[in-house]
Amino acid sequence: MLDSALTLITLGSLFIIGPAVGYAAVSCFNWQNWAVPIQHLAVGIFTMAAVSGMILAYGYLWEQSPTSVAWYGWIQELQPAVKLRQTAPMEVRQPLKK
Repeated sequence: MLDSALTLITLGSLFIIGPAVGYAAVSCFNWQNWAVPIQHLAVGIFTMAAVSGMILAYGYLWEQSPTSVAWYGWIQELQPAVKLRQTAPMEVRQPLKK
């Protein structure tokens, strides 16, 4: 159960802590004086860099202790709710104009 809790914490931190770290990194600069589109671009780039760094750190952690960051394997084990089988080619037609 501890491993499951740790995996959910690491997965959640990518979505919660990653953007916060990116925003905090941009805040170190005098970014309020920049043009608004540049501000958004800078926040986006720093957020992507922060999330990428966290993924690399989790990859290293996974290499050292695979059970502590096993959410990827846990997600792969989930079965889809519906399995669709298509045996014949599907034909798509435009609706008739009236």
